[in-house]
Amino acid sequence: MIDPMIPLVIASSLAVLFLLAARHKIIAQPRFAAQLFAYHILPDVLVKPVAKVLPWIEIAVGAGLLFAMTRPFAAVAAATMLVMYLLAMAVNLVRGRAEIDCGCGDTPQSLSVWLLLRNAVLAVAALMLLTPVASRPLSLLDFTFAMMFIGACCASYQMLEQLTRNHTLIARKE
Repeated sequence: MIDPMIPLVIASSLAVLFLLAARHKIIAQPRFAAQLFAYHILPDVLVKPVAKVLPWIEIAVGAGLLFAMTRPFAAVAAATMLVMYLLAMAVNLVRGRAEIDCGCGDTPQSLSVWLLLRNAVLAVAALMLLTPVASRPLSLLDFTFAMMFIGACCASYQMLEQLTRNHTLIARKE
């Protein structure tokens, strides 16, 4: 059994990730469709419909992670999606196609082993939400620390993503 703060922090952090990812895909829908097409995984006829539906699935997963009743289903869906993204990136890395944009955010980012590792860690984190939780009431202090830790997780994720983007930009200039 794990402390109830752990799933609160993990679920909230993953929810932020999925909701922001969906936001990017909705705002820049034609760009996301082009990124999805560049993977050469889906049949061409499915690229546009998948590009339109996928962000809404990410929103459902993100929202589902926020509620205890739906969290187990959303956790499995999140882990499944993260592994599917990982596999799509891995296939293209094996094909020697590292220069395509991963579709992970607003700034172009080339495929890399780092992205595979990132998605694997995030998928494991999602699956940790299936672990039984100890029953103890959360205090105001717990929620305060949880909010601080969620902020720290999101900031750390953003810093690592920016380092990866910088690496992509530097590699393109060389």
